[in-house]
Amino acid sequence: MISEGADIFDILHLVEDVHHPLEEEALFPLVAAHPLLKEGGPLCTFFRGMELDINPKASTVSMLKRAYSKGLPAPKSYPEFSWLTESNPLSMPMGEHALSAEIAQALHFMKDRKDDPLYQEFFAPLKEEYIRLLKLHIDKEDGCLFILCEKLLG
Repeated sequence: MISEGADIFDILHLVEDVHHPLEEEALFPLVAAHPLLKEGGPLCTFFRGMELDINPKASTVSMLKRAYSKGLPAPKSYPEFSWLTESNPLSMPMGEHALSAEIAQALHFMKDRKDDPLYQEFFAPLKEEYIRLLKLHIDKEDGCLFILCEKLLG
């Protein structure tokens, strides 16, 4: 999975520059075109329930808001895709992609500013949040999303 000693910027590169773009540009458009997904289903109910019950992204979003209020530059907007709609089950992983990109932008901004109060307050916690959310994201992909993709496209 994710090695504890791995460099966060190597992980960011793999996830943000390689893995997510492959999903968004190749896999997701194919899956989104399937009639079942055009109708809004199926959802991975276990992970959707977790999202609704414990909202695992809330602490990260709150931390980012605090960092923005203290001078962290606002993130670039995440790309929009014609195949993505609110009722599409792919909106859940895409929301995670957008949040992970936002964290990645923050970490890259702070990378060479170790003396900056923003770095001192937010770098380590945001790095931990990125890894925590990435592990949840991988669990969702392995436990539901990729299984669904195999069934729809296989």
